[in-house]
Amino acid sequence: MGSYCRARAFSASLPGKDFILCKRKTKMNRIGRIYSSIVFQNISIIIAAGILNILFGPNGWKPDAVLSQFIDPIYRYVLPLMLAYSGGKLYGGHSGGIVANVAMIGLIMASDMPMIIGAIIFSPPIGWLSAWLERRTQDYIPIGSELLIANLIDALLGIGLMLAGYYLVGSLMNDVLKHINSGLVMLVGSAWLPFLSLVIEPAKVMFLNNLINHGIVAPFGIQQARELGKSIIFLVEANPGPGFGVLLAYLMTSSKEEKPSIRGTAGIQLFGGIHEVYFPYILMKPALFFAVIAGGFTGISFFQIFDVGLVSTASPGSILLILFLAPQKDILIILAGVGLSAVVSCIVAHFILVRSHAKRSGAPMESLTFPLGEKNERPSIMILDEQPYSLSPIRHVTISCDGGMASSAMGAAILRRKVKEARLPNIQIEHRSIDDIPTETDLIIIQHQLKKRMNQMHQSTLIIGVNSLSNLLEYDDIVLLIKNRNQSY
Repeated sequence: MGSYCRARAFSASLPGKDFILCKRKTKMNRIGRIYSSIVFQNISIIIAAGILNILFGPNGWKPDAVLSQFIDPIYRYVLPLMLAYSGGKLYGGHSGGIVANVAMIGLIMASDMPMIIGAIIFSPPIGWLSAWLERRTQDYIPIGSELLIANLIDALLGIGLMLAGYYLVGSLMNDVLKHINSGLVMLVGSAWLPFLSLVIEPAKVMFLNNLINHGIVAPFGIQQARELGKSIIFLVEANPGPGFGVLLAYLMTSSKEEKPSIRGTAGIQLFGGIHEVYFPYILMKPALFFAVIAGGFTGISFFQIFDVGLVSTASPGSILLILFLAPQKDILIILAGVGLSAVVSCIVAHFILVRSHAKRSGAPMESLTFPLGEKNERPSIMILDEQPYSLSPIRHVTISCDGGMASSAMGAAILRRKVKEARLPNIQIEHRSIDDIPTETDLIIIQHQLKKRMNQMHQSTLIIGVNSLSNLLEYDDIVLLIKNRNQSY
């Protein structure tokens, strides 16, 4: 439980109530990140089905009745089984993944709809059950027969859960999915859909973009895309227009020295699909939340009016991938919608920046931008860990973000290049999600906005907060810190 939660609990007039609310919020975030992680690990399968659909599906570039037959088995069998394995493995290791995989066959066979949501929901508890059963029985297994009995237990548990899924849960889950699908159709056709931007755009900026995209949007969007051939749900979060519009407004109101940095950031956001790079700009001036909300609202409304969508989730949210995953007749409309949302966002953001005297002549923005080699003053890094950390040499560095990909992957690539240029030997650098940081890590690098979500198990690890994982200058300070630390050993 973070210090924020404890502070609320002891400072409020009803501490017990606030403590419970904060605890529930933490648990909900944890559950959401679990489901997001399950989908995130299998994004390539989803995109593979989307590519087949966009190329050889009924509305594809080159419809082919033979090749399009591969699409349905991916949605019906491959994707649910891989999701089940990933979810079971989270809590039960390889054995938990295998048990969840076998158990999922029961749900698949009992339903005439892809059991994608069912796999995401049920596989983590199945993995936990497998691990729990292994712990409870390991003291009673005769020496020498561990492998035989462990495999037998997993097989029997998988069969039992498979039969339970087929006879007890499958038909109920099938009805639930049909109601969900009907609800999605109603939502997509209603006037309420654009109002999702009131929640989604601010949540994205608070670094919940991966949770929204992979934990909520993707499962329901996949279900709808399989039924209708495409889904507007995939465009709700992935639209790069609102963020790009904010960066354009900053570009218009910035000094000459700042423009190259902002242009680089805008290119990464639009073409690289790494939306996290624009979040610090909005957090620096919270009034810009209105700009991204207005842009998101405009984009969703435009997409809804022209009934467009994507055949698969776009991850990362690059404009190139979005256009590639759009049906042929929707490409120009989606491009226009992204452009329109960027224009609206830019207009609102420009008004806000000008009104707040954003056109400055002296205050640098390097700590929030992607420097392209300017010799500006280096921003200082921030040590977030208030606990005493080990002074051992730094050999293992983990760069972390919410999903463990995108911005952290880019940050890891930057740091590897910096470490290589500094000729620092034997430094392992990797990128992970916040919930998957290895215990042997010597140094954790994270955006300081996410410090409240850091895992408390890393109390003895040096944690460094940066304003942006795309900032080259901040990595110079980190390399210097690593060099100084390791020289003393």
